[in-house]
Amino acid sequence: MGYAQTRFFRTNGLLKAAAALAAIFLFAASCYAQATPQNQPSPVPWTDELNKYPGLLPELSRLLERFQRDIQFPPARAESRLLPLLPESAASYAAFSNYGDVAHQVLKIFRQELQQSSALRDWWQHGEMAATGTKLEDSLEQLYQLHQYLGDEIVISATMDAKEPSLLLVAELRKPGFKKFLQALLDQIPAKSKPAVRVLDLQDLAAVGNLASAQDVVILVRDDFVVAASDLAALRNFNVRLNRRSREFVSTPFGQRLVQEYHGGVTALAAADLHKILNQLPPGAQHSESLQYS
Repeated sequence: MGYAQTRFFRTNGLLKAAAALAAIFLFAASCYAQATPQNQPSPVPWTDELNKYPGLLPELSRLLERFQRDIQFPPARAESRLLPLLPESAASYAAFSNYGDVAHQVLKIFRQELQQSSALRDWWQHGEMAATGTKLEDSLEQLYQLHQYLGDEIVISATMDAKEPSLLLVAELRKPGFKKFLQALLDQIPAKSKPAVRVLDLQDLAAVGNLASAQDVVILVRDDFVVAASDLAALRNFNVRLNRRSREFVSTPFGQRLVQEYHGGVTALAAADLHKILNQLPPGAQHSESLQYS
């Protein structure tokens, strides 16, 4: 029954991923570069930039070609070391490869093209891009540095232990120093937009009591794993599971189905156990036409 009530998404198309990543990069750049006053019709995307910088279009095409040709993506994974560690109550699952090195390759290729192309360099270093282009490069560099601490896979799951679902994010750690690095990143965020995040180690977790706000995201940095949770109780429970190396989840129908999906090789995988989710809804809502599935 769990099989028919599970929805999956998976991808292995590396060239498509490269093209998508390049498109995201350039789209972000164009968003920084273009600012349309309110109450005025929006211009055709890129029109003003292409008219202002002759020769830019072929240089952008060349950049996209290099992204598609030269970027090396993480290989498909046939198993997961994180999947068995999840609690039995996990009702949704999303796993992604560590794309930190991909971000580094994107930045390296872009900077090479920036040196070689006067049209691309002129567009990137003047006007709106003079300030925001550097910020975008810095963001990619920070993403690369962040992911150097993490393992090959990042997993996000929602558990149904209580009335409200709890979110978990878990990844293996490659090297020490992540707590200090993560806290430094958070400290760079302006106070007005700083998220409510608390970064703990095992000693902090033992001493924190129940003082964490319900709105806080709590992140536990161990020697072997980093775990982020939407509440302190979920973080503590999962920490106990890690200490015990519990593996009951792969014995559940949902866990077994996920294991099967890995056998084909995946770079990204997302799934939801609709049967478990629907069982958490009030009886009347379970039969709602809006929640029908095949």
